[in-house]
Amino acid sequence: MASVRIDSEVAKNNPPHVEPEEIYHGSYQDQGSHIQLRIATGGAGQSGLIRALADAFIDTQVKETGCKPFAVAWLKSDTAGSFNSLAQASADLSITYHPAAEAIAMQQGFADRS
Repeated sequence: MASVRIDSEVAKNNPPHVEPEEIYHGSYQDQGSHIQLRIATGGAGQSGLIRALADAFIDTQVKETGCKPFAVAWLKSDTAGSFNSLAQASADLSITYHPAAEAIAMQQGFADRS
């Protein structure tokens, strides 16, 4: 897995729009919640893993912190697309399964392992 560390102010302030494949709201089903987390990945989204993790995360955060309900978006992509989304700040994190590509992304400075 790799997560993002964006250093470019331009990328942070002007991220390109990537249409989500799915948007998750936990048990609060679209109560006007805004997307607060964008996850770029392929297989983990297709298998339903991102949905399960996102729904549980949203419900836990609302219950334990008292924050307003929010949404998590899945940006469907392959490894290269996931890293491009990170570099362009259109995704907040990615879940990948390609160690060589992850090493390159970390060397380029737009991702770190966490």
